[in-house]
Amino acid sequence: MNAFRQYFEDNPEIFAALVAAIAIVGGLVGSVIGAKIQANGGRDQAAAAREAAQIAAEAQRVANLWTVRQVQLADFVHGVREVQRIQARFYIQDSSDGALAAQLDDAEQVVSRKAAEIALVAPAAVVAAAAEVREGLMDESVNAFAVGSVFYVRHLLDLRAVSDNSWEVAAAEQAIEAVEEYLRARDQDDASVRATAQRRAYDAVREVTGLPGVLVADVLPALTTRVSEMAVERNRCRQNIEDKVNRFIAVAREMLRSEDDVAPTVPAQRRWWQRAAA
Repeated sequence: MNAFRQYFEDNPEIFAALVAAIAIVGGLVGSVIGAKIQANGGRDQAAAAREAAQIAAEAQRVANLWTVRQVQLADFVHGVREVQRIQARFYIQDSSDGALAAQLDDAEQVVSRKAAEIALVAPAAVVAAAAEVREGLMDESVNAFAVGSVFYVRHLLDLRAVSDNSWEVAAAEQAIEAVEEYLRARDQDDASVRATAQRRAYDAVREVTGLPGVLVADVLPALTTRVSEMAVERNRCRQNIEDKVNRFIAVAREMLRSEDDVAPTVPAQRRWWQRAAA
C-alpha cells in the first residue's frame, strides 16, 4: 500500500490522469444509470396512462349502457300501458269499424320492438320477464276481441234497464227477452222460426242502444251473458298482466341498481405495479 502511495507521489502526473479517468468513467456510469431510470419511469408513466385511458373508456361504456337500458325499459313499460289503455276501450265503445283494432296492432308493434331492443342489451332475467309481459298482453288482447263488444252492448242494455226513463226500461227488458228467445229458437228445426227470432232480437237491441247493425249482429249470440260473468275473465287477464309487469319492474330495478340511487360503476382494477407484485 505504501509502495503505491510512494509511486503516485513520485509520479503526480500519472495520479492526476488516473483521477481524471475515474471521474470520466463515473460520469459515464452515472449517465447510463440515470438514462435507464428515466427510460423505465417513462415506460411506467406510459403504461399508467394507457391503463387510465382504458378505465375511463370502460367507465364511459358502462355509463352509456346503463342509460340505454334505463330508456328502453321505461319505453317498454310505457308501451305496455298504452296497449292496456287501448284494450280497455274495447269494453266501453264501438269497435266494429276496425279503428281500435288498428290502434291496438300499432301499440303492440311498439312493445314488440322495445322487447327486441331489450333482448340485445339486458340480462336474461329481464329479457324473460319482458317476454312474460308480452304473453299476458296477448291473452288480454284475445279476450278484448272476443268479449269486449259483448261486454259493451250488454252493459248498455243493463244501464237502460235501470234508467229513470220508463220507455228505456221497457225497451231494454224487451230486447233482453228477445235475445233469450232467439237463443232458444236456434235449436229449432224450422229455419223461418230461427230467422224471425233473430230479426226480432236484432231490431230490439238496435232500437234501445242505437248501435250499428254490424256490431249488434256480431254480439247477439252472447248477449245473455251477464256483465258480471264477463268481468271475471277480464279481471283475471288484467291482474295477470299487472303481476307480470310488477315482476318485470322488479328485475329491471335490480339490474339498474335503483335502490342504490347511483349509476353502475366500473369494478376496481389493479395498477401495473400491483399486478406485477402478484
